Amino acid sequence: MTNRDLAYSFIERFCAGDLEGLVPLLAEDLQFRGPFHIFESREGYLSCLRDDPPASNQFQILSITECEDHVAAFFEYQKPDGSVTIAQLFKCVDEKITEILLVFDGRGVASN
Repeated sequence: MTNRDLAYSFIERFCAGDLEGLVPLLAEDLQFRGPFHIFESREGYLSCLRDDPPASNQFQILSITECEDHVAAFFEYQKPDGSVTIAQLFKCVDEKITEILLVFDGRGVASN
C-alpha cells in the first residue's frame, strides 16, 4: 500500500466510523496532534475515539499530495448539520501511519 493509499484508507475508515479498521493502519507509537487532543500512542488515540465515536458520514476529497514519507490531505467531512473542511498531514513509515497533524476550524464542533 502506498502512503497515499494509507492516508486515503484512514480518511475513508474514519468517516465510516470504522474504528477497528483504523487499527492496522496506525503504528503503536502513533503521535497525534489536533485542536482538542494530543496522543502519544495508537491506543490513546483510539480509546478517545471509542469514548466518543465518529458517526458514519460522507466525505469529499479536495486534495491529496504526497512527498517522500508525508501525505497532506484536505477533505470536506459532510455531517448532517453541515460540512467541516479538514486538513491532515500524515507521516508514514513501513506502511503504517506514525504521525497525524489534524487541523480544522473547531468553532461549532466542540459544542456538538
